[in-house]
Amino acid sequence: MRLFLFLFLPALLWSVPLSTLVEYAKQNHVSLKSIEQKVSAIDNEYEISRNFEDPTISLTLNNIQLDDVSNRSLEPMQYTAINFTQKLPYFGKRDALSNKIKATKKKVALSLEQMKVKIVREIKITAYTIWEREEELKTIHEYMKLTKQNISLYSAFTSNDSKSHMSIMSAEMSLSELKIKQISLESSLKGLYKKISYFSEMKVPSVEMNMELLKPLPLEEYLLQITKNVSYKIKEASLHESKLDIKVKELDFFSDPVLKLGYYQRQSFEDYVSIGLAFKIPLYGTQDSHLEKSKKLSLSKKNELIDYNNLLSAQISKIHARLQSAYSIHKILMNESMLQIQHMFELSASEVKNGDELFIYIDVLEKKLFLEQKNITAVALYHKNKSRLDALIGGVK
Repeated sequence: MRLFLFLFLPALLWSVPLSTLVEYAKQNHVSLKSIEQKVSAIDNEYEISRNFEDPTISLTLNNIQLDDVSNRSLEPMQYTAINFTQKLPYFGKRDALSNKIKATKKKVALSLEQMKVKIVREIKITAYTIWEREEELKTIHEYMKLTKQNISLYSAFTSNDSKSHMSIMSAEMSLSELKIKQISLESSLKGLYKKISYFSEMKVPSVEMNMELLKPLPLEEYLLQITKNVSYKIKEASLHESKLDIKVKELDFFSDPVLKLGYYQRQSFEDYVSIGLAFKIPLYGTQDSHLEKSKKLSLSKKNELIDYNNLLSAQISKIHARLQSAYSIHKILMNESMLQIQHMFELSASEVKNGDELFIYIDVLEKKLFLEQKNITAVALYHKNKSRLDALIGGVK
C-alpha cells in the first residue's frame, strides 16, 4: 500500500480522496499494530493454558555420616534419590481456563475494531472541518474583494459629509474583521492538516470528499443497531469472560492431584522406588472468596452493559437530533433564505445610484455572507454528526 501511494503520489499532490485516507489508516496506523501484537500475545497465553505445569525434579543425598562422609554403605537408610513431582490438572480445568482465554482474546480483538472506529471517525470529522474552514475562506476572499470594490464605489458616490465618512469607516472595519478571520482560519487549517496526517499515517496536502446531503435515516433504524456499537460488544465480551471466570473458580474447589515418583539408590542394599499422590485441602475458604468475588464482578459487568445500552440510546437520539437539525437548516437556507437574499442582492446591485442605496447594498452583502456561512456550518455539522452516528453503530468505512 505504501509503494502504491509512493508511485502515484504526484497524482495525489492536490487532493486525496477521503476514502483513501480511511482505508490507508486502517491498514497502517501504528496504534492498530500495537493492539495486533496484544492479540497475538494472547495466542501464546492460550498455548500455555493447554500445557501442564512444569514438573519438579529433586536430587537428595541423605544420612551423610560426618565421621565417614564418603561411605554410603554404613546402614540401610543411607540413599541417593531422584524425585519427580508433577501436578495433574483435572476436572476440566484446562478447558475452562482455555475458554476464558479465548473470551479474553475476543475482547482484546474488539478493542482493535474499536480503535479503527475511532480513527475513521476522527479522520472524517477532521476532513469535514477542513472543508468547512476552506469554504469559509473562499467566502471571505470573495467578500473581501467585493467589500474593497464597494469602498471605492462608496467613496465615488458620496460627498465629504460626516455620515458618508462614517459609512466608509464602517465598511473598512468590516474589511479588517474579514482579514482577521482569514488569518484565524488559515492558522486553524494548518493544525487540522497536521491532525488528519497523523490519523491517516500519511502527508495530506488536500482532501477530496463528497458533501452531498441525503435525508437522514429514521432514528429507529439507528436505535436498532445499538448492539453493533463496538464498546457495547466489548462489554458483552467482558461479561462473557466473567462468566467463564466463574466456571474456573468453581472448579478450583476440586483439588488437582500431585503425582510424586522417587527412585532411591543404595550401595549395599536393594534400590527401591516410591509413588505418592498429594491433594490440596480447601480448608480456609479461599476458594469461596474467589468465587464470590467473580460472581460480584460478573453482576457488575451485567449492570454496566444495561446502563451502557441506555446511554447509547440517549447519545444516538441526541446526535440524530443534531443531524436532523443541520439537514433542516440547510434545506431552509437553500430553498428559502438564500433565494430571497440572492434576489435582494441582485436588485440592490442594479439600483445603486447614490450613497444611501450603496449602504443598503453593503448591508445586503453582509446578510448574504452571514447566510452562506450558516449554510457552510450546517453542511459541515450534518456530515460530522453523520460520522458520529456511524461510529456509534460500529461503522469503519
